[in-house]
Amino acid sequence: MTRYHFTPPSPRDAITDAALMRPSRGDVADLPNDPALLWLDKNENNDPILSALTAKILSEIPPSAIYSYPELDSLYRKLAAHVGVEPDQLLLTAGSDGAIHTVFEAYVQPGDVVIHTEPTYGMYPVYCQMFGAKPIAVDCRPTNEGPRLYADEMIAAIGRERPKLVCLPNPDSPTGTVLEADELRAVVEAAGEAGALMLIDEAYYPFYLETVVPWTDQFGHLVVVRTTAKAWGLAGLRLGYAVSPTPVTAYLHKVRPMYEVNTLAAEVFERLLDHEDAMRASVVRLNAGKAAFIAAMAALGLRTHAGYGNFFHVDFGAQADKVHGALKGMVYYRKEFDHPALAGFSRFSATSPDLLQPVIDKIKETID
Repeated sequence: MTRYHFTPPSPRDAITDAALMRPSRGDVADLPNDPALLWLDKNENNDPILSALTAKILSEIPPSAIYSYPELDSLYRKLAAHVGVEPDQLLLTAGSDGAIHTVFEAYVQPGDVVIHTEPTYGMYPVYCQMFGAKPIAVDCRPTNEGPRLYADEMIAAIGRERPKLVCLPNPDSPTGTVLEADELRAVVEAAGEAGALMLIDEAYYPFYLETVVPWTDQFGHLVVVRTTAKAWGLAGLRLGYAVSPTPVTAYLHKVRPMYEVNTLAAEVFERLLDHEDAMRASVVRLNAGKAAFIAAMAALGLRTHAGYGNFFHVDFGAQADKVHGALKGMVYYRKEFDHPALAGFSRFSATSPDLLQPVIDKIKETID
């Protein structure tokens, strides 16, 4: 055991809390995912056509993207035009996760109440613990059609708890649930009436085409966060952004690091923004693959839940162990969930129809 000469001071109380546990990355001694298998476990975009375009763009990036610090003004202007807002409404971040962390850092103090859905993106409850907030979870409910989030339950929790922050991914993950525009507006208005900041996570835009970005012109308490990890296929570059009214964005910028994102990520994304049509064509391909998979599973008599993200759920029922065994050497996917709303379901990330077809065929061979 190493003996140190000095003992460090104690960290913040929230960090010493034994209950603070980040989502597991798995055992670091484990081997990484086998590149020979299909990776459908983390909702990445592995569309071969879009990946080929990204590889071409990478090959054209100058060496200065490696050795120089980022100059981000041109990306801010170009992204603002793409999103349809002013540059001073944007903050570039390390993925949408970086945007969420920044919101917590700028607004949440110990003792503040934060409302989030359950189940949801794993870092919402973690950031509540890290910043000493009191988390209040609003559960998705199991239904015959799959998980469902009820807006009236969110609104009731907001009115009862008077939170500082309300976090709502739309679509949510891992459930794939959404609130329709009128329901979502009611939640946003309830948060505003309670004096809360409203964070809407649009990580899966434009797999789900509805967006509340235009609402940032109407609601002074609204923050929308997005990522390039899903539709744009850039999960490894860790680049996202927040959109909010200018006064809120100014506060978010106060707690950002010296450089929001790295030069390589900025260079790739700025060039890829010239190919929005390719991104949207990829979304169409992945949605087609998802639809084909769901239809094939339904034809086998299996319960399915399509949801609204770049992923979908299948309940293999009594055949689950047999199917999991058959797929073990072919594909990575999420096999089980603890929350009742997803009990019995397995989750697959969407990919192109040709990549999904062998998985469909293997399941068909396996099901009695």
